[in-house]
Amino acid sequence: MWIIFALGASLFWGISYVLSGEIYKKISLFTSLGIASFVVCIITLLISYFSSSLKPDLISITSSKNLLWYIIGGILSLLIAELCIGFSIISKNATLAGLIEISYPIFIALFSYLLFKNKITIPTVIGGIIVFFGIFIIYYFNR
Repeated sequence: MWIIFALGASLFWGISYVLSGEIYKKISLFTSLGIASFVVCIITLLISYFSSSLKPDLISITSSKNLLWYIIGGILSLLIAELCIGFSIISKNATLAGLIEISYPIFIALFSYLLFKNKITIPTVIGGIIVFFGIFIIYYFNR
């Protein structure tokens, strides 16, 4: 089932980028992200509340400093990532921004190692090199 969810995320990220490219032609990145974030906040908090996970989750957050810092770090990284991809889409286009942005699994492996000491395997390193080579080709031919 995880593969279906991963492919679904890819599908919806794809349409999100294409729609964002059109939205940013009419309104600012900040207004667009603000509206989207507000709506997502309300919907997900309602789902959390009605699924009875909001209260125990808030208790977990308030009782664990590490969890609180992970959440703060996650929020800040999400905000910065959304702004970076938005500015990239505005500066070039959704297609090229998305093709470069898909290098993020390399950084997942790197931060997973740096923060939590998860192992990085040789196939991961080789894959990362191939991805960076692909990024070079995309950038070089689309300057």
